[in-house]
Amino acid sequence: MNILLISSSGKGIYPHIEKSIEDAFLAFNHTISKIEPVYSPDTIETINRLNPELVLSIVGHKMDPKLIKFIKKREMNLCIWLTEDPFYMDYSMKIIEDYDFIFTVDLGAFEFYKKMFPNKHIFHLPLGTDPSIYYPEPADKLFDLCLVGYPYPERIDLVNHILKTTSYSIILAGPLWKGVIRNINNLKKMNIIGKWIEPSTVREIFNRSKIILNPHRSSQFAKNKNTLNIESKSINNRTFDIAACGGFQLISDKPDIEQHFDHPCEMVSFSNEDNCIDLIHHFISDEKKRNDYSHHAHRRVLNNHTFLHRIQFMINQINFYK
Repeated sequence: MNILLISSSGKGIYPHIEKSIEDAFLAFNHTISKIEPVYSPDTIETINRLNPELVLSIVGHKMDPKLIKFIKKREMNLCIWLTEDPFYMDYSMKIIEDYDFIFTVDLGAFEFYKKMFPNKHIFHLPLGTDPSIYYPEPADKLFDLCLVGYPYPERIDLVNHILKTTSYSIILAGPLWKGVIRNINNLKKMNIIGKWIEPSTVREIFNRSKIILNPHRSSQFAKNKNTLNIESKSINNRTFDIAACGGFQLISDKPDIEQHFDHPCEMVSFSNEDNCIDLIHHFISDEKKRNDYSHHAHRRVLNNHTFLHRIQFMINQINFYK
């Protein structure tokens, strides 16, 4: 099958995600080309040369309407993978009717779309992980705790609470962390990498940490574009990356955890800050328990949650309905 991938035009992690998607299609012996979401002589030439049987847009918020019109005129199967749901639902709702197949990473968004567009082909499809990027590495555990990601309010509050009430060492990685830490008395126990970091560095941090904290972004974060207030009901893609690294994580409760993991033996979730700290105390000195969870979660991810699995699901659905 000839596949056309339309880039999100996003920075940071997005080029890596799109490369993993391309590699997954290639692994199934499909032909794939990628273009930017613009209408230009180069993009039109690529479409005409490739004559794709499937067009997949990632995010789609920057898509040129002229490009959409051109593709639809060619009567190609037009798909979108909405990887920022539900946090940018305002943008997604403006474009969703243009697509024949809609895949969203979030269960809450999926439920909403199914009600609003009952005649469309809509599927809940989280991002997977890429085991060529995220994998276990033998390494000394340099940090008790780590948290990689943007300092959303829930994450800031959790980290400050941990620093205030415990003496565990912690490494934080992501933009703006240096400006939000209040408990300066514990700074000697803390490392901060105050910028976006490459996946290879993320992998190294995960492998060097006893416990990886994975608190999720709130649907009500002030900078979201989600005026519909659609609840985020799904685990993030970092959940799969951590498990692929063989890391032990404490993840905030999400309604769909048990759709992806065996909750009692593969994943440990917390309901609030105090519960998280209780779990840290419980697991921090018990390497065997942590390793048991990590081993089971790692096996689950390799068997069910890679980009190969996601792309196979996508192809199966499109072939079934087209």
